[in-house]
Amino acid sequence: MVTIDPCIRLKVIQSQLLPAVLKSAVENTSSDIKTAIDLNLPSLEEKCYELAEKCQKKYPDCGKEIELCKPENIKTVFIQTREKLDKIWKEQDKQGKETAGTDL
Repeated sequence: MVTIDPCIRLKVIQSQLLPAVLKSAVENTSSDIKTAIDLNLPSLEEKCYELAEKCQKKYPDCGKEIELCKPENIKTVFIQTREKLDKIWKEQDKQGKETAGTDL
């Protein structure tokens, strides 16, 4: 079994997974995707804290290269992600209300 370095996992979360979450929120207007994101984003954030702790023990200078290796950056990145998601969902709600009366 291959174990991926915790620092690399954090890098992938930031560079690929979080952008994919935002993209899926934009492309999917169903309430299912919103629920899935709402349920899973907090556990992903917790996992990042665990990975960052492992990273710092193994590579103390990791935070210089990988932003999510620093706990304070994890908090900031996830706050920004939630803000972007809220903006996406508010825009979708607004568009849904605007088009709701046009089915005549």
